[in-house]
Order: sequence, then structure tokens, then C-alpha cells
Amino acid sequence: MSTRAATGLMDRRRAVVIARHQRRRTALLGVVAGSAVVAGVWWLGSGPLLSLTTVEISGYRQPDQAEVVRAVQIASHNGTMLKLPTVAVRQALAQYPWVQDVAVHHTWPRGMDVKIIQATPAAVALTTDGRRLVVANSGRVLGVDTEARGLPTYRVPTLQVGAWIRGSAERAPFEVVTAMSPAIGRRVRDLRFARGVIVGRLAGGPDLVLGPPRQLWAKGRAIEAVLTSPVIAKKLARAGYLDVSAPQQPMLGGITAEGEAVPSTEGQPLPTG
Repeated sequence: MSTRAATGLMDRRRAVVIARHQRRRTALLGVVAGSAVVAGVWWLGSGPLLSLTTVEISGYRQPDQAEVVRAVQIASHNGTMLKLPTVAVRQALAQYPWVQDVAVHHTWPRGMDVKIIQATPAAVALTTDGRRLVVANSGRVLGVDTEARGLPTYRVPTLQVGAWIRGSAERAPFEVVTAMSPAIGRRVRDLRFARGVIVGRLAGGPDLVLGPPRQLWAKGRAIEAVLTSPVIAKKLARAGYLDVSAPQQPMLGGITAEGEAVPSTEGQPLPTG
């Protein structure tokens, strides 16, 4: 091999080595640059530049309001404008029964607005130990009734504040009274699940027989249809019981004729259309 050929070969090898090193350096610089960009974005998102400086809380008016505000503030501690702490706020407020839902939004430049949607009371559960517990329309026990809200009532063996009503004894009477309008629901008394059936009575009127815990919404609507019918009102005043076990065909039983002392034991079907 001539000297010129050997020199050319060495030059080519040297060029290959240099090109390889340049590619490695370029790749390394790319990794460094990419890492710098990621670090910069992370710093912008989690650093002081975009950290939350103000948290506004609205919509909650309950005795434990100060506790709820503090829980939101703690949950918001690590939030930023790029990543609002929505999940952390929801988790922190899950223990408060009166909090039904939460909406979290930005308030620019560096704030967060937390709107709390309060639960809506639907009925009052009367427990065997004498407590009056407010139950939300969602079925969660909100707390002790301290405001005499005038809600429909029903009876249960026991309930725990913050719990969700479950089982026939807790849920069946609740579903019946909440199927009615509040004004009609307040006319129902002592509604309870006993020995496999739902029973109760009407204020100043006959007993209620609702049968097993099925078609609960339909049974509540059937009671309302009877109580709002002017045609049935006169018979209802003389009846011994109202049976809506078959909600499509309510029946009055134990009806006394005018001037009659002994009631009839046969039920009479009522029109509800």
C-alpha cells in the first residue's frame, strides 16, 4: 500500500471517529436540553411562580364551616395554576355530610375558587333512641335536626350521622315519603318497616298499609293521589285503613257508613286516575 493510500485511510477513520463523537455530543446536548426544558416546566408548574396564593370558598353555611374552610386550605397547599388540587379537595371534604359536591375553578392570576354545593334535606328519620336525624335526598344522614324544618318524617331503629341509608328498614320508608311532595309527605306519620312490610298512619286519618318493600316510588305516588282527591276525602275520613300494597289499585278498608258504628271489613277500591 502506498503512503498516499495509507494516509487517506487514516484520514477516513479519523473522520468517522470525529463524526461519531459529534453525534454523541449532539445526543448528549439534546438530553441535557430536554431535561432542562422538563425541569423548567416542572418549576413553572410547581414552583412559586404559579403556586396558588389565594383560595376563595363559597356556598357552605353550616356550623362546621370553619372546619371545612381549613380542610380546603390544607388540601390546596400543594396546588398550582397548572394543576389544581381538585382531587385533594374532594377527598378532604368527603367526610363532611353536608358537602354534596364541589366545583373548583381558576381565578387568575394565581387564585382558586372552590364552590361547595350543599346537600338538600329531604326527610327526618326518627330513631328509637329519640333522635331526629336529617337525611339528604341522596340518602346520606346529614346530622341532628335542630331547626324544626317541617320535613316528612319516618321511623328507623338507628342511624349514624354521615352514613348512607341502606337496607329495607332504613331505606324503604325514606323512598316512600320522598316520592311524595313535601306537603303530602308531612301528613304521613310513624312510617316504618316492621315484620317484612311497611306500615304507618295518616295525620288525623286511617292507618297505612304498604306491603313489602317493592314499588316504593309508585306507592308514595298512590298515597299522594288519594290524599289530593276531593272525591275520596269524605270516604277517607271514615276509613280504618288505606292499603296501597298494590299501588295501581289503592283500597280503603274498615269504612263505616254514615251513622253506622261497626266498620265494614271489606276494602273498597279507589279511583286514582
